[in-house]
Amino acid sequence: MKYLLSFILFVLLWGCSNNSGVDKHLRHSGNIINVKELVREIVIDTPLIGGGARPYILDKYFILSDGYSEDNQIFLFDKKNFSYIAGVGHSGEGPDEITSLGELMPDVLHKRIYVADYGKMQISSYDLDSVLLNPDYLPKYKLEMNKAATPVMLSYGNDTLCYACCITAEPGKHFQESLVTWNMKTGDIHPLITGHPEVERKRIRYAVSFEKDLIAVSYDHHDLLATYDLQGNLKHYIYGPDWDNATSNAMIYYYGSICICNNHIIVGYSGERNPDAGNIHVSKLLVYDLDGNYIKTLNVGYNIIIFCYDSESNRIIMVLDDEIQFAYLDLDGLLG
Repeated sequence: MKYLLSFILFVLLWGCSNNSGVDKHLRHSGNIINVKELVREIVIDTPLIGGGARPYILDKYFILSDGYSEDNQIFLFDKKNFSYIAGVGHSGEGPDEITSLGELMPDVLHKRIYVADYGKMQISSYDLDSVLLNPDYLPKYKLEMNKAATPVMLSYGNDTLCYACCITAEPGKHFQESLVTWNMKTGDIHPLITGHPEVERKRIRYAVSFEKDLIAVSYDHHDLLATYDLQGNLKHYIYGPDWDNATSNAMIYYYGSICICNNHIIVGYSGERNPDAGNIHVSKLLVYDLDGNYIKTLNVGYNIIIFCYDSESNRIIMVLDDEIQFAYLDLDGLLG
């Protein structure tokens, strides 16, 4: 009996120790730096781009997509000076047109962008060098998307390994968002990360770093971040001060865009109740190390809709809903 009790005590202590290594309960109210004066406006007069634009970086290009544009829906700019270069992806019902623009997925190695059309439920491929050489360039068909498990928020590794957030729904239940791996050659989708077991209605965003073997996940309506390796093994749950496991409430919005910047995770943060319908914005960037330890808060001072990371220039490029529409923030000297 003595040995049995000792064994049980050992298991309990080991379990508590192991769990404490996974769970991090952090406050992120300290070390706040106001950086509004460091934000630099990006002036884009031509073409006219709406407020629902999404930013991407590929090679030397800054790319904006605008699914509400009546002509081209994808716009290429020189990322050094943000001068306009070309537009592609005509809106329409034709075989080479975009019916309902979804996510873009940059392919860095081949300098291509894969474009999701949720009207046609297919992926098309645009070769950027060909776009610049031929004003009449037409995209190439890539593959059909799974209608039963729709992939969104796409991250390209290679043709046999992509990551995506997948939307699934069962009759009588809330739809769920989870992370999957996606083989673009075969179309096969395999579950990877189902999310925190106590979150009933999962609404997430994520970032992938192939270099760091890291996936970072933010929960829209819970004060919660999580990190995993590329195989989907949990590294840390990072609980903010307002964490709870109540059913997700869309009126409370915690985290926005998320990216992995060298040795840091940066995530947009709001944490405020939103009484109005429509877009919810964030104005702060929380900075963590790759182990999920809080470092600081960058108070941007503008309402951020979405942002992306330019690794070559080490800067965040933002789409704003404010007195300026597009801007960037150099990160040199800000993250350490």
